[in-house]
Formats: sequence, C-alpha cells, structure tokens
Amino acid sequence: MKIPKKNRDLTRCVRRRDLLRLIGFLLWVALLVCGALFYNHEHQTYPDYRRMVGWRMAVWVIAALFSGVLIFRIWKFFTDHSFSGTIVDTGISRSWGASDDPGGAANYDFRLKTSLKVRTEKGDLCHIRFEQKPGFYLYYHEGNRITHFRGLPYPINTDPTASNGYVCAVCGHHSKDYTDICPTCRHTLIDPAELGKN
Repeated sequence: MKIPKKNRDLTRCVRRRDLLRLIGFLLWVALLVCGALFYNHEHQTYPDYRRMVGWRMAVWVIAALFSGVLIFRIWKFFTDHSFSGTIVDTGISRSWGASDDPGGAANYDFRLKTSLKVRTEKGDLCHIRFEQKPGFYLYYHEGNRITHFRGLPYPINTDPTASNGYVCAVCGHHSKDYTDICPTCRHTLIDPAELGKN
C-alpha cells in the first residue's frame, strides 16, 4: 500500500524524515566514538585502565549504538508499515468543547496521546499511538475503517459512512471541509476517496 500519487510531497516528507533519522543516528554514534578516541589521544600517558581501550571501548560503542537507537527510534524502520483495518478500541479524550458543561464532563480524561487498537484486513491487531489533537474525538471511532501509511503519524479515516471531516496525515490538523493543502503545515491532504483507487 502506497501513498497516493497526487500526494508526492508526503512521500518526499517520509523519505526526508527517514534520511534525517538515519543521519542523526550515525552522527550520534560517530560523535561518541570520536569523543572516546580523542580522549585516548589526549591521555596517551595514562595507563590502559584509565583509557577507553579494549573491552571499555567495546562497551562504549555498544552504549553509543543502544542510546542512538532509543533517541532516534531506529526500530521504526523495521516495525512501522502501511495497513488498513477497523478500529476496535480508542483511547481518545473529549475536548472541553464537546460538552456544554466542561466541568461536568465526567468522562473527560486528558491524554497527551491518542491510542488506537486496529484489526487489520489480515486479522492482526495493531496499536497506533500519536499526539492528541482537537477534533480527534469526532474523527476516530470504534468501527471506522482507517488507513495508516508508513512514516506518517496520523491515520486516515476511510469509512464511507463517516461524515467526520478530514485530518492531515503529517501534522494531525482536523478540519470539517476538504482542502488540497493543510492550512497548518502546508502539506497536501490525502483524500479518502483516492485511497480506493490505489
């Protein structure tokens, strides 16, 4: 499953993010390793047990790789993939505007992240987490079909029976009416009707 051809800027965005993530990871590891080598060079008169040599250097390199994987989330290269499926459970907060009496919204539970549990077409259960945005309590519902594209944080609601607006797959801006360009990040919006043509 690929991003629609009319949204080529989103494909470039994903490639750019992947490249920056990889470059950042490599620079991080190189910085730590070069730091250790520089320390060894500047302290050549020190005994080996006070320098980064042998097993100490090996542990340092492993620590650089491990911390780089965590900081730049390198596992996304292997675990993030495109899929379509049906939402079976949501973790979405109501906004204050969802109730006439915000103080009386008993089911209000503020979350920084939206979490969706999705049953894919293959029968697998996938979990997606992304930043909470205004309007998501209207956009994502149990039973709706969504499409998630690798590298784009916000899935697209493709349920033809849902009349809940549109969301930008890059920044998550939710709007009632469809526009070609997102007013927030200036990327093109994916038209749910276009997904059926791919």
